[in-house]
Amino acid sequence: MKLRLTEKFLWDIYKLIKVKDEIMDEIWSRKWYGFKEPFEMIWSDFYKVKDWYWEEYKGKRKRERFVKMISYLKNKGYLNIKDLKNRKAIILTPEGMEKVFHTKIKLTERKRRKDKKWQMVLFDIPETRHKDRDLFRKQLRYLGYKKLQQSIWVCPYDVLKDTQILIKRYKLDRFVRLLLVEEIKI
Repeated sequence: MKLRLTEKFLWDIYKLIKVKDEIMDEIWSRKWYGFKEPFEMIWSDFYKVKDWYWEEYKGKRKRERFVKMISYLKNKGYLNIKDLKNRKAIILTPEGMEKVFHTKIKLTERKRRKDKKWQMVLFDIPETRHKDRDLFRKQLRYLGYKKLQQSIWVCPYDVLKDTQILIKRYKLDRFVRLLLVEEIKI
């Protein structure tokens, strides 16, 4: 699936953060012995990512376009810019992490269930949580679900774990039921 440039940029930043977290885990567990400042390695990687994106923008105004994209993402609330160690650092906000989560779902390769059964989701989410309900529906669509009714969705793919993660993420355990059905006749 083709991603928009802003989604790809957020995804790449997320991957860098994930690498930094893995390095820090190794440092704290004393398994990693290397640079005195492991963050310097991460920031240099960030500047490589920045250079790659400058290449994406053709023409004379590469830097302006890149800055405009960063400004757009910042205005949307997906990231913040902080000064750390005399350099600019990009920090993903909770909204940015949500966008990354959406991107991850888009990028996940779907495999049809071998047993030819269908995953079914039934939900009754109250009106007081309509934003969560709308986001949940959107995520179900990304996972490959099709709508049978407004609150009944089915999917031929093996997405049980992803669906469970989605339910926990939005704290919808009380409102959602998962079924595995053999056939669907409409």
